[in-house]
Amino acid sequence: MDIVDIWVNLVTEQSAREFVTKAGFENIPGYLGSNQGPVGVESLLAVMDELGVATGVFTGGLDRNTDRLLEICSQHPGRFLVAGGIGDPSRPGRQVKRLRALAEHPAFCMVRVMPLASQVPTNDARHYPIYQVCEELGLPVGINAGIPGPQVRSRVQHPELLEDVLIDFPDLTVIVAHMGHPYEELLMNYMRKWPNLFVSCTAYAPRYMDPNLVAFMNTKTYRGRVLWGSDEPWFPMRRSLGEARALPLDPEAMALFLGGTARRLLVRSAR
Repeated sequence: MDIVDIWVNLVTEQSAREFVTKAGFENIPGYLGSNQGPVGVESLLAVMDELGVATGVFTGGLDRNTDRLLEICSQHPGRFLVAGGIGDPSRPGRQVKRLRALAEHPAFCMVRVMPLASQVPTNDARHYPIYQVCEELGLPVGINAGIPGPQVRSRVQHPELLEDVLIDFPDLTVIVAHMGHPYEELLMNYMRKWPNLFVSCTAYAPRYMDPNLVAFMNTKTYRGRVLWGSDEPWFPMRRSLGEARALPLDPEAMALFLGGTARRLLVRSAR
């Protein structure tokens, strides 16, 4: 089975320290159940090979770190893609220019908007130039939604704010990140309305997925609308994939969940 993990991280001692010392983020390792140390390329590939994961999607910023991640993609063809996170939406012109340059690389596959980190709401005007250029370039946008793990204000990423984005950018593909819990029922209703809206279970234990959502994933009409991802190492890939494989999905629905939809949306040659 073609398996794609849509959220993996390379972690150094410095980046781990910066992450968990950010205001409100101190509880994250315990919250997600992982206190692992640094994770490099070779150790990440070893876990992927052990679990049968074909491709992992790095999450980085739009800084020089993204260039390094793209170099790693070139060194390991087919094993990795890169998603660029919008850390500071206050300079949208600069962000758009950078995104246009990154989009020329075939391994750059997605943009991430993370309101929990910036505390800028999903539908804030500062994000609109990002949405516009992604719609134009055909780049999916991953948007964190729901109650976040960090001890920050969650209203900035309430799923209701997605409506403005979906209405104002009708051709934009949106992938909700980190499950959108506890608003699964709302998101299912949104997915019934908008065929370009998807949900991912990143940083969320698949064993706790809403049974109604799992049933939704098994239907003929809506199979393929939920994507698997771990957030390795903060939410361990081994645990996430094991729990995902145990869900009561038929073979086609499972294949779409674990990688089929991600391959179609994120890999340019598959579009």
